[in-house]
Amino acid sequence: MSAPTATASDPLEAWVDRLRSQDMPIFSATLAAIGEVAGDEASPTSALGTIILRDAGMTARVLRMANSVFFRGESQRVSTISRAIVVLGFDTVRNIAVSVALIDAFLAGGVRERVAAEMARCFHAAVHARHAASARGDASPEEVFIATLLSHIGEMAFWCFSGEVGQKLDKALRQSKAPPEQVEMEVLGFRLRTLTQKLAREWALPGLVVNACADGVRLDSREALVVAGYRLAVAAEGGWDCERARVAMRDYAKVLRQDVAALAPVVAAHAREAARIAGFYGCEDAAARIPQPTPTSGTAPAEGGDGAEADPLLQLDVARRMTALMAARSASTAVLDLALEGAGRALGADRAVLALVAPNRAQLAARATEGHGAQQLMRHFTFLLAGAPRDALTELVDHGRVIDIDASHVPAPGLPSVARLRAALGERHQILVPLHAQNQVVGVLYIDRAPSRPPFPAGTQDALLHLAQLAGLALDVAAAPRRG
Repeated sequence: MSAPTATASDPLEAWVDRLRSQDMPIFSATLAAIGEVAGDEASPTSALGTIILRDAGMTARVLRMANSVFFRGESQRVSTISRAIVVLGFDTVRNIAVSVALIDAFLAGGVRERVAAEMARCFHAAVHARHAASARGDASPEEVFIATLLSHIGEMAFWCFSGEVGQKLDKALRQSKAPPEQVEMEVLGFRLRTLTQKLAREWALPGLVVNACADGVRLDSREALVVAGYRLAVAAEGGWDCERARVAMRDYAKVLRQDVAALAPVVAAHAREAARIAGFYGCEDAAARIPQPTPTSGTAPAEGGDGAEADPLLQLDVARRMTALMAARSASTAVLDLALEGAGRALGADRAVLALVAPNRAQLAARATEGHGAQQLMRHFTFLLAGAPRDALTELVDHGRVIDIDASHVPAPGLPSVARLRAALGERHQILVPLHAQNQVVGVLYIDRAPSRPPFPAGTQDALLHLAQLAGLALDVAAAPRRG
């Protein structure tokens, strides 16, 4: 596919016209309709719902995002678009719909290597930026998230639909040592981030998208949150321990006005959360590309196991960091990840699991795991609750009972059966405690040790309960309405 020939004197305008009329007409029409509703104060909120409901795929995806912990916290599940607008607000639902429509357009165009890489960066950056917004007391962290997610739409649109011209630019970028924007000017006659600005105005996207593409954003501005998040995401692609990533971490810490060392586990949690959110949007390829911290990285929480014993000082440090995240109104997912780290590493477990009860309370399934064979454990830690006979798991979820089973335990008559736990997870010393939020059990923290190791010492159950209590408090804080 060759470059557009219309408006040859202005190649940027020619590309915008082509994307509008040839490559993304359905998306442009959807954006125009959403923009018209958003710009008309007299238009009822139901008009936005009507636009979303025209597309069954968009409706399902918007509801899925609206019900994710990232946007909704742990408040009541929403099952209709109109209810989502009431719970989350008109602007948030509109922005989710815009981002879903945009990603659908790119996926329909055929995700190429550079498009998938750019999507991964933007998802990764968006989670970092949202946390920074929350930490700085921003009135709408969700708006910062969406603006960061859309902050490179020009790049994604170009690489998705550029054909031969894109191949030419790709070759030039690989061969040249000049800055990418200089190469873009030489090949295209404009910078791709200028295309982002132009498209953002064309599609009436949030002004933050346009402003974040400007040169020299102020450190105290909302635009700086977008820029710092993106730089950190890009730098991480070279490895979390590389010099570029360390510099980006320092810049990110300056934006948050926080200490670099305290941010390391938070950033690790963000990388995992970004991959989950990309999966929610249906971008599995992008999710797989988000660089995850490794146990040898200074950014990653160390995994449990390796014969390590409990570390009381580390337990206190994890609890302190969890409390600090809650005070900063950070995403509850970051607090949950820290609870899992404390369960695994600070308590000297071989393996640890954070599992959540499904909204319909029919199933208990792992959300994240730590330690030896974490991926295999993720698959095995799934248990039906609805219709299941009374056993240790149903007692835990229904009545908040703590389950502590040593490696050779044989349940006495009248005590709940542990057969399902043993069949799925093996003969190990296992401790499970409930995670309470909104006055009910919403999850479980689980740790275990192999029979070859000494059993957990006295006090482990109480320490695990303390982590679960902090995690539950974080979910309650996330669900509480914000003042002002």
